[in-house]
Formats: sequence, structure tokens, C-alpha cells
Amino acid sequence: MSLYKFFRPLIFKLDPEVAHNLAINFLSFTPNLATLFTANQDYKNLQTKLWNLDFSSPIGMAAGFDKNAAAFATLSKFGFGFVEVGTVTPKSQIGNDRPRIFRLTEDEAIINRLGFNNSGAEIFAQNIKNNLPKFRGILGINIGKNKDTENALDDYSPLLAKFYKDASYVAINISSPNTKNLRDLQNENQLDVFLSEIMKQKNELKNLHKKNTPILLKIAPDLTYEEQEKIAATIIKNQIDGVIISNTTISRPTLKSSSVHETGGLSGKPLFEKSNEVLKNFYNFTQGKIPLIAVGGVSSAADVYEKIKCGASLVQIYSAFIYQGFGLVEEIKKELSGMVKKDGFENISQVVGAHDFKANPAK
Repeated sequence: MSLYKFFRPLIFKLDPEVAHNLAINFLSFTPNLATLFTANQDYKNLQTKLWNLDFSSPIGMAAGFDKNAAAFATLSKFGFGFVEVGTVTPKSQIGNDRPRIFRLTEDEAIINRLGFNNSGAEIFAQNIKNNLPKFRGILGINIGKNKDTENALDDYSPLLAKFYKDASYVAINISSPNTKNLRDLQNENQLDVFLSEIMKQKNELKNLHKKNTPILLKIAPDLTYEEQEKIAATIIKNQIDGVIISNTTISRPTLKSSSVHETGGLSGKPLFEKSNEVLKNFYNFTQGKIPLIAVGGVSSAADVYEKIKCGASLVQIYSAFIYQGFGLVEEIKKELSGMVKKDGFENISQVVGAHDFKANPAK
């Protein structure tokens, strides 16, 4: 029995948001204690290279856990190949009313309606500055807009300029269901104008800093097949560097937990199949030429392997840690390395898109 599983019943007696904040403080202020029982191991066949970045493994921490970039240096010691922090907005904001996080324990899922609660760009930038010297890894910075900002570019543009230099990659979050009208940016015409401006700015920053920071777009899992196809075409047209698939879902599959009727985005195991369908479609639409990061419902090495077979080059995890603890990372790496060997591949990158499939319109 892992140490986390011993303490989990006690942790689950706490309000989910209180427990999360305690975890961030624990990781931030007692890093040596937090990582006392870690035993990281690198596996050569899990190493991969994307965007001229060397990933020690394809397994990363998804955005949403370390919203203020307070603990990413410690998180990297649990064996992650990369860590994504944020979502950060220009101004600090409280987010939506509490309670706003709900554990669906029977379903190993979470519903949240946080609403980009964070301390704002200035504190976030200071935390980046403080933690970067202690960080050895690949850092994704996830940016979003304040809820009261009408023109999204008024927020995304200064954030891109502020964090472009320090980020290994920048993730543009336009798919959270908890900020009013944010997902409208995924509409074909709005998206084309938006991405055109973002990439124009990227080219200016690239010349300024002599650094090519990849720009990734994070999309929702609730798009129709036709919407997915149009977004993929717009991404290709604007030469976006990668896509993160996917954010939380507003759909409600058959669930056992009593909190099923709470509003917000659903994550965890029930999102696995839905996000996989979008992943397969995007891999097909982009002909495997644009790197994809998969997130949604991953809780085992088999889940990671499936995502990669569906077209993902990298895979992120979040909700599973709430139920299984951070020791899960090393368990997955060990098993995943064995799967790669068993199937006769020399490296995990050879598994990407290994499924022989064609995209199927959602029914």
C-alpha cells in the first residue's frame, strides 16, 4: 500500500479546494520532504524530442494544478517529463463562487467551475523567476483571459510577450467552460483572426529574443466533428506549433456520483473515450504533421499508451493524482517502457499514431 493511499481517506475528508491549496503549500515550502520517497528513473526508450526540446518522458503535469507557478520545481522531481503551469491571467481574479470543486469518487472524476482563479501575471512572473533556477525540465505556461475582458487579444497578447522568453512552450487556453464566452473563440472566423494575430506577435518575439518558443492551442472536447475539422484547418493555416486535446467537458456521461448535476467542467476517467475521439480526428485532419498533447482520463500506463497510439506525442495527467498520488508517474513510466519493448519498438515516438484508423464523425 502506497503512503498516499494510507493518507487519502484523511485528505478526502477535507474540502477539495482546501486539500489542493494545502498540497501546493506542502510542495512549495517543504520540497525535500515532499519528494522524500521519490525514486525517479529515466528510460531511454521514453525519451522524445519535439520542437527542438528534449523530453525525458512523454508524461507531463497538466495545467490547473500549479495555477500560480508556485510548485513546479518540486513537481518536476516526481518524474514528469514536463510541467505546465497556469492558467494565468493578466489581473488576479477570485474566480467563481465556492464550492467549485467536486470529487466524484465512485467515477474517479472531478467537476470544477473555478473560473481561472489565480494571483495574476505579476506574482506568477515572480514565482517563475524564483523557481526557474531550481527547475531542470521543460516548462509550459498556460495563458488565459480575465472574465471581464471583452477583446481577448487585449489579455493574450501582453501575456504572450511577458512569458515568451521563459517558457519552453506557451499554451493558449480558449477552451475552459468556466469563463463566459471563452469557447466562442473556437468559432472558425474568430479563431482565424485570433490565431493570425497571435502568430504575428510570435514572429516578432522570435526575432526579438532569438528564441523559437512553440505556441500551442488547447481545445475543448465538446466540439462537433465539423467544428473539429474547421479548427484543424485554421490551425494548419496559421502554422500553430501544436494542439492540446482536450480541456474538461460540459457533457455528462453515465456517472455514479451524487455530484453529477453540478455545473462546470468534468475531468477524470469519464473523459477518456471522448477526448480520444477528438485526438484521433485531429491526428487524421493534420496528417500527423502537428504534434498533439493528449489529456483527459489518463490513470495508467495502458491509458498513456492508448493516447499515443491515437496520435499523441505527449500525454498529460491531473485528476488521477488526486486518487492515486504522485507515485503514479514512476509506475506509469516503468510499465510504459515495458510496453514499448514488448511491442518491438525502440522508442515511444515510433508508437505515435500506431492505430490504423480513420476519423469517424461523432454520432
